[in-house]
Amino acid sequence: MLTKENGFSFPIIFKFPELPKYLFIFISLFIVLISIYSNSFYGEWHFDDYANIVDNPHIQMKSFSWPEIKHCIYGLEQKRPSRPLSYLSFASNYYFHGKDVFGYHVVNFAIHFFASVFLFLFIYNTLKLPRLKSQYESIAYPIASIATFFWAVHPLWVTSVTYVVQRMASMAGLFYIASMYFYLKARTNSKFKYSFSFFIISLLCGLASILTKENAAMLPVSILLFDLFLIAGITRQNVIKYAKIAFLPLLIILLIGLIYVDFSNILDEYKIRDFTMIERVMTQPRVILFYLSLLFYPIGSRLTFLYDIDVSRSLLQPWTTIPSILLILFIIIFAVYIARKRPLISFCIIFYFLNHLIEGSIFNLELIYEHRNYLPSMLLFIPIAEFIIYVIDYFSYNKIIQFIVALGIAIIITGEGDITYTRNKIVSDDFLLWFDNIEKSPALSRPHANTGRIYFMYNQKEKALQEYKKAMALNNFGNNDILAIQQCNLGILYFEMMQDEPAMECFRKSSAILPEYIQTNIHIAKIKLRHNKIEEAKQIVLDKLKKYRSEPKVMELLSLILLKDGQINGARFLARKLLAKDPDSLPALMIMAEICRIKNNYPVAVLFWKSVRSLSRQNAFANLALIELYAKIKDEKKLNAEIRLLYYLKGSLKLSEYIQMLNKDKNLNIYVPKLENFSDETHMTACRHKGG
Repeated sequence: MLTKENGFSFPIIFKFPELPKYLFIFISLFIVLISIYSNSFYGEWHFDDYANIVDNPHIQMKSFSWPEIKHCIYGLEQKRPSRPLSYLSFASNYYFHGKDVFGYHVVNFAIHFFASVFLFLFIYNTLKLPRLKSQYESIAYPIASIATFFWAVHPLWVTSVTYVVQRMASMAGLFYIASMYFYLKARTNSKFKYSFSFFIISLLCGLASILTKENAAMLPVSILLFDLFLIAGITRQNVIKYAKIAFLPLLIILLIGLIYVDFSNILDEYKIRDFTMIERVMTQPRVILFYLSLLFYPIGSRLTFLYDIDVSRSLLQPWTTIPSILLILFIIIFAVYIARKRPLISFCIIFYFLNHLIEGSIFNLELIYEHRNYLPSMLLFIPIAEFIIYVIDYFSYNKIIQFIVALGIAIIITGEGDITYTRNKIVSDDFLLWFDNIEKSPALSRPHANTGRIYFMYNQKEKALQEYKKAMALNNFGNNDILAIQQCNLGILYFEMMQDEPAMECFRKSSAILPEYIQTNIHIAKIKLRHNKIEEAKQIVLDKLKKYRSEPKVMELLSLILLKDGQINGARFLARKLLAKDPDSLPALMIMAEICRIKNNYPVAVLFWKSVRSLSRQNAFANLALIELYAKIKDEKKLNAEIRLLYYLKGSLKLSEYIQMLNKDKNLNIYVPKLENFSDETHMTACRHKGG
């Protein structure tokens, strides 16, 4: 029978008793986690993945040279170091896997698995500390196992594991709990050399956590409280002693803040929001209690990507604001009150609220995201696991009740795993993610905007327009910058539909909110170029996009404008700069090819177009340009091969219709095919084939 006295373990004797326990948990965790995340490894890019990874040139490293690493660790804005280890990990993935999602998902899964491993090690060894030993040593293993499994398989972590960019949250959690584990080992090891080594490892893990995400700044406070509550013990003397050294972790937090945050600009940052700093602070108690409800009642119908939550405009609106604040204060006061008698439970409660402090306070962040619970909730299931073990022990005389409780644990873990697996199906697919979000948060604008973006990517422009209009009609973005970007996206859609007047109206509205947004100004310049207003287009790039002149998209556009303006040398200079940065830049290769064609350097033009072909195998412009060039240099064999490809590409269209289709926006084409340059060669080759 399973009892407290035998540690709820099977009566099997091992030569190394701890090793089988560790191996069983690690292997079980891996099997369970790989099962419930098995459908996530080919999950698509989502939301902030694009800005931070897919479209972020700073992480797209070609080598591990210091200049490239420096750009990478300075994040998106390139002003100060920003989550350097997070971006370096993305850059490493990009170096080995490019934009293939599989490698990124493997790394994310590994991070979550090892976070679970270190969580188990930390809980298990904590329960065997001298102050807890008499109460918990015999039940340390089952408590650590249950608490770890409850946490590891929880469906709330799908957005920290399957959503690639939120590796930032899971990796910070991994290093955070690893730092606490090694600190525990350092404090409990009697041999100095081992203790010192563990301290160094703890320090390195802590530094890694802070360099991964800012919310890890609370680690020094967590360690201080851990030492006070569970190692030294809560006594009047110890509280005074630890209060005196509390300045050290507070100083560390301040230094981290000075590195990461521009405190002089905090209030100005709220100008983009539809809530103030005070309103955010008042809303967060309701958000944190909602997080708790998701942690203990995580059914699929309550879980989504973006949540629609009312802002607390005052202490009375909504009415739940004051009760939420009072409830959290009561829980924290209760945790402090029981600290002497039940230090473990007290520490677990305080750990949760402490590690919500940064993202749940004055900083200009979105109101609510699931991944913010990843780190704070790591110890939250320890009291639950302790209660379960208490029930099993209390009914040690009754096998049936023990079996029912054990079955209940299995059902909970299986149920959590099933919800996680189902959520992975949704979160892995961009369409399903946003359809699900629209169903659960119908009043939000951003799910509609993102659904429209997907339709746009798949060239379903009418459906994209419907979703964009729904997003604008709801006007519930929560962020003026996002509203400006959506105005721009709607403008781009009109631009692609050749409706320049509504496009310009959207771009003007976008520019009024966010004057320096690159895409807005790029497309205004493109509209000018489309209407052959070359000087106006050039002036927009030179004035509005002056500070972004080194951005590839801006360089591509300026190079095209210079080409259309007959400034061949300027266009060539920019194209070469682009190719120096990215040898696979299609626009730069096409511009170089066109310049060589204009200069009658046909063999080199052929080489450039063949490079385009190697990157875009069925590129219609490469096909027509090569037909024209092979005809010039009289290479009949290759000319015939290209003409066969032409017939495949144009399908049932007449050659004139096909070229007219390609030239519908000819002022924006790098190479403009002309019908008279093809009809004779094509006709002759077709006749030759028929004659053969």
